[in-house]
Amino acid sequence: MHNNLYLARQPILSRAESIIGYEFFYRNTYGECVIDDPRHATASVLVNLLNQIGSTSAFGETLAFINTDGPLLLTDILRTLPKERFVFELSASMKINARIHEAIRYFHGLGYRFALDNASFNPLYLEAFSTLFPYIEYAKFDVTQTDIEQFSHAPNPYGQMKLIAQKVEFYEMAEAYEQLGFEYFQGFYFAHAHVITQKRIDPQYMDVMELFTLLQNDAPMEEICDSFKYQGIIALQLLQFLRSVHPEYLKGSLSIREMIEKFGKSALMQWLLLIIYSKSGTRSIDEKNPHAVFAQNRIDKMVALLEIITTEPTQAQLEQIHLIAMLSLLEGVMNVPMESLLQTLHPSRQIEDALVTHTGMLGRVYAASLKLETGDLNGAAILLKSYGVTPDEISSLHP
Repeated sequence: MHNNLYLARQPILSRAESIIGYEFFYRNTYGECVIDDPRHATASVLVNLLNQIGSTSAFGETLAFINTDGPLLLTDILRTLPKERFVFELSASMKINARIHEAIRYFHGLGYRFALDNASFNPLYLEAFSTLFPYIEYAKFDVTQTDIEQFSHAPNPYGQMKLIAQKVEFYEMAEAYEQLGFEYFQGFYFAHAHVITQKRIDPQYMDVMELFTLLQNDAPMEEICDSFKYQGIIALQLLQFLRSVHPEYLKGSLSIREMIEKFGKSALMQWLLLIIYSKSGTRSIDEKNPHAVFAQNRIDKMVALLEIITTEPTQAQLEQIHLIAMLSLLEGVMNVPMESLLQTLHPSRQIEDALVTHTGMLGRVYAASLKLETGDLNGAAILLKSYGVTPDEISSLHP
């Protein structure tokens, strides 16, 4: 069982050595760069980056450069991502056919941005990729594999692109490519790739497939939203994803249900497909790791405590307690500052008070759940005594 996720990143810098973006690299559950399935690798990078780590801490206001495989381009997954934040790199090994060409042309027309990874003057490479050049914004050259003299030859097919020199290891390399007109640089001379490590909180494969099947069958939105009550880890990842790339869906939302309705069924299905791709070929897709179990337990305990206080809680109360649980987990497990969450969501005063000062009925439920997590049953009972909750009822929730 591997309870952490790994993701590597390396900065891309301008001539003035200011960071314009980061390239993100796949790492498996051992922290190794071993890629058996490019689609799985790309999906895993996006899921780890956006569903778990979060864009704010990973790349902030800069660009994210993501290696992209061909089959992923034939889906609508890219449309769930903000085009102004990402640059999708096309590998030199990618098989360019009519469908891939049309997909790149289509996404470029929508404003999505592409880069050539390991661009080359090799005639076979130019024959395969030159038809895509009108849609390419960046061309990345591996300086250890490139004959620098070729840039002096006319005509230069890359002249209209922004050029990035990668694998730059010495000052002399950077200087030589800067004199050729290269605007951006990447490599050990500037910074090594840094591995980000974080607790892994993955939903189970069958839970994702169950939700995906509902959407495929065009189930009513009411049924889809209701299913999220029982899929706390998927809801938690969705909340982090929306915070990463679509904060506009969070502002003013009073529940997970409202966020899902704003996001829409089509986008939700593509997002779930991304998770499915990220799990394809992994051996432990049906295992739960301790972090996911902990997160689900907090959600379940908070709902159970609410149901003890109010034997028939309203739909609004249940949705509020779910949202409070999700936000508390984003802070405690995914390391998102509460202040940042509150600024993004602008929740009701009741929810904010519950999270920050643990006041009101919902706040007491949240505080009591934290006590239960540390085994302090007496403390939990004291917090809820004024609501008529007995120590025996508290004990029943703590096996």
